[in-house]
Amino acid sequence: MSSPRSTVGTALERIRTWCRWFFGVATRRQTYANVAYLFLAFPLGIGYFTVLVTGFAIPLGLSFALVDIARTEPGALPIVAIPLVLVMVCIGLPSALCVLFASIELSALERLLAGRFLDAEIPTAEPATTVRERARRLVFDRGTWKGTGYLFSKFVLGTVSFVFLTLGITFTYALVAAPLHYRNETVGIHIGDPIEFVPEFTYQHDGWAIDISPITLSIADGELLSLYVDSLAAALAVSAVGVLVGLVVLHLLNAVAWLFARYTELLLRNTQPSIFSEPPGRDRSR
Repeated sequence: MSSPRSTVGTALERIRTWCRWFFGVATRRQTYANVAYLFLAFPLGIGYFTVLVTGFAIPLGLSFALVDIARTEPGALPIVAIPLVLVMVCIGLPSALCVLFASIELSALERLLAGRFLDAEIPTAEPATTVRERARRLVFDRGTWKGTGYLFSKFVLGTVSFVFLTLGITFTYALVAAPLHYRNETVGIHIGDPIEFVPEFTYQHDGWAIDISPITLSIADGELLSLYVDSLAAALAVSAVGVLVGLVVLHLLNAVAWLFARYTELLLRNTQPSIFSEPPGRDRSR
């Protein structure tokens, strides 16, 4: 049976450990590596989305045009089909293959970034030993399509992380810098114009339509949050609270980065290596 003194000592040690963990987040290198990765996720996500959509738009657009002609004007199909097929073969197919190749290389870049910034461990598949095998795996390997899906999702995840970063950092700064702007009534979160959101569902078929608009969500113009304080003592107290809020924000950013790392490991595990780092036919034993 433990004595009361040892029990108190254990409790104090746990409190000291928790305090080191909570306050030490601002001094750990991994915290700022995580923040840098989250900042990079937004521009990279936009770039990935632009490349993929541009590359896939050509073959998909030609395919939809061919199907639409066959459905609406089947008599013109023999005349139009040959030029469309030629354009598909000469432009659409190479464009899609180039996008798939780019997705493999961009997935390799994401593995590198996750390893360097998030300390994630993402093994790759065995590299192709011949150019023919590389070409086959370009289209039929599951890892190619997993990487493509990951790159598409990076646009949404990057946007969400950027919004979270922006809100967290600006709100923390507004609190910490309270002694610099106290007695300023304009400091806070304000809405200049009313915001109205009307979710609407419309289904049309053969001349009749169903239009559903169940509710209207609106936010009036005005003030959502005010950081006004009228004394230096209150401003210093708000600044101290801002420091604690900043530490909480850093912990939340670390949690988001941890989720990013697990998500990247899940989708990019055993995907194809970069052709530049592992070219076909390279002897891995050297």
